[in-house]
Amino acid sequence: MDNIIKCAVFDLDGTLVNTIDDLKIACDTVLKEYGRDYNWSEADYKRFVGNGIKKLVERAFNNTLSVSELDEAYKKVSAIYNEIKLDNAYAYDGIKEELALLKERGIKLAVVTNKPDNAAKDMVETIFGKTTFDFISGALEGTPHKPHPASTFRALDALGCKAEEAVFFGDSNVDMQTAKNANIKAIGVSWGFRSKEELNKEEPFAIIDSPSEIGKQI
Repeated sequence: MDNIIKCAVFDLDGTLVNTIDDLKIACDTVLKEYGRDYNWSEADYKRFVGNGIKKLVERAFNNTLSVSELDEAYKKVSAIYNEIKLDNAYAYDGIKEELALLKERGIKLAVVTNKPDNAAKDMVETIFGKTTFDFISGALEGTPHKPHPASTFRALDALGCKAEEAVFFGDSNVDMQTAKNANIKAIGVSWGFRSKEELNKEEPFAIIDSPSEIGKQI
């Protein structure tokens, strides 16, 4: 790379951690409570995620809820998910080792996710420990979600990094758009929730197929 990279920013769900099973369980539980029998597959849920839990719920209910109904269903799903979010979640193979190598090289690490802030911090610190990441930016009430760059700018400020000194890793079009909106080099990861075709449409700097390739992009 032309510039010296000082920090790496990572999406969470589908990039660092496979969270799809618990998200599906939480949504399916509330769908059944409401008498909805959509029978969504894991592949369906992988398409639904990426824009925060409220948007996930809206999509799981097939965009049939009123504003008040969506608020209620969102609160129910969020409560269930918060209780079970670590039941089946796991770091993708090779991620922890690659992050350790980046730390050894002095690269600052951040997570920028649309998962609620408290849930994101709890998950990251439980799975990766409290010292792996230098900053974790989850969704906060009243602040814009990705692909708006606000949360990414917050991470860069906390790390003391300029956009040209950073690289952004993510598994979805939302992540690639976020990186572009923040003027950061976007690296798509193909092991997550979205297809390589979707990533290619966003024309990222690169697409990698294994966590072992992360360090080569820095």
